[in-house]
Amino acid sequence: MKFYLSLLLTAIALSVNAQTYTITKSVNIFGDSIQTYKDENGRQLGTIKRSTDIFGNKIETVTGAQGQTISSVKQSKDIFGNKITEYKNGDNNVVTTEKISTDIFGNKIRTVTDANGEVIQSIKKSKDIFGNDITEINNDGKKLFLKNSTDIFGNKIHTVTDGDGKLLRSVKKSKDIFGNEVTEITGSSFDFTPNRF
Repeated sequence: MKFYLSLLLTAIALSVNAQTYTITKSVNIFGDSIQTYKDENGRQLGTIKRSTDIFGNKIETVTGAQGQTISSVKQSKDIFGNKITEYKNGDNNVVTTEKISTDIFGNKIRTVTDANGEVIQSIKKSKDIFGNDITEINNDGKKLFLKNSTDIFGNKIHTVTDGDGKLLRSVKKSKDIFGNEVTEITGSSFDFTPNRF
């Protein structure tokens, strides 16, 4: 459902000039769900249509006031069971594609590619041999590794390293001999501005 948020925001943006607008929900003869946005004078601002094709793929399409396609999202699964989400522009060209998969080791991987199939971002969640949670983030060629672990004393440790293994940030949460909670932060500068209560 989160994949459709951008389309919904697009549809709402269509009505930004209207002080008051209405949303009408209907279902056509094909079983498609249609939300129609109209201004206070009854003029159509746009629609969002949610449908399912013959292969079971979910499709959501945003159209403008003149019936022109603005954008669409298609959710499907490939032959390996990976979840694929395609974002298309008004010309029906793929802008970005998101794939959520699981590798042979059970690691969860989310990959976003551009119109040419080049990787924009990938996130891989796995565990090391000690059972620590590892998140590998590849953002436009720059890698970060986030590791959550627990030492032999039960202290929680969160570390961030770059693609070369250089430590960027480390946060260690423990308790002193009096039972007080202690947070030790090393690495790049930290904003100590207190939170509002």
